[in-house]
Amino acid sequence: MASLAGSFLIARPTLTDPSFARAVVLLLQHSAEGAFGLVVNRPVEQKGLPFPVCAGGPCQTPGLFMLHGHPEWAGSSPTEVATGIFVGDNSCLTRATDAPAGEARRCRVFLGYAGWGPGQLEREIAAGAWATVPATSELLFDTPAEELWPQLAPPRIPEPSLN
Repeated sequence: MASLAGSFLIARPTLTDPSFARAVVLLLQHSAEGAFGLVVNRPVEQKGLPFPVCAGGPCQTPGLFMLHGHPEWAGSSPTEVATGIFVGDNSCLTRATDAPAGEARRCRVFLGYAGWGPGQLEREIAAGAWATVPATSELLFDTPAEELWPQLAPPRIPEPSLN
């Protein structure tokens, strides 16, 4: 399978694992060694921060991850994971904190991440758990997090009954 890095994984309605039900994951890395991404549609309440914070996935990490839409924030060699989506570092976090409100909306910070071992994601995709679409900065930064899944979920697949 070709690398899906830079794609959104969209949980199909049949995926009921609470960590990923109705999740949209931006894949940052995908290779034969496994996959790594961030759940981009699970906002968490963080008081006093000028930018959105999301629960990035069930795997815990001692630090934060940041994605932003400002190539000028990243210096001479920005890491672009999809068109207009860049991985930030500590200096980007400072810039986001100090940025005017409009600029701060073009970034998201994540607590935790999603990870898959070798072949695991490929098996889940083959089983029909995930749909994929190319990621765009417009979808990530201009769509409210809670609207991403309804906007991207395949419309022809009915949601499972909650009864």
